[in-house]
Amino acid sequence: MRVGELAAQTGVSVRSLRYYEEKGLLAPERTSAGHRVYCAEDETRVLQIQELFEAGFCSSVIQELLPALVDPNRNDQALAASLAAARIRLESEKQAIDAELEALEQLSARLGLAPHMHVRSDDGPHDSTRRPQTAPFDHRDRRLR
Repeated sequence: MRVGELAAQTGVSVRSLRYYEEKGLLAPERTSAGHRVYCAEDETRVLQIQELFEAGFCSSVIQELLPALVDPNRNDQALAASLAAARIRLESEKQAIDAELEALEQLSARLGLAPHMHVRSDDGPHDSTRRPQTAPFDHRDRRLR
């Protein structure tokens, strides 16, 4: 199948598929004209790549994990160890984020910027103040390495 077909079947953009190839996560065959040709196994591989990205792994770690996932004689202990290490790292990051949130809350309170609750007598919302627009979160700096 061609790159557009694989993109449609997996829900992954053509650009992402090319990125996966660039990072060594996919290795499609090429026609004599240089067009990429994918097989059914590539569809499974793309879905596995998506699962690993969703779990917080970066492309270099995914490249290390993929062979273990497709190997019929895979070493489940090594794979389990990799996933356990990822869990430990995420828990550590979660604790760091919780500590930063607590420090931010304390700073807001110290500066007298703690949120005020305004109770209304009608059926409207209890707090008429709007939350400030938040900056978009960039997951690239939180990837598991």
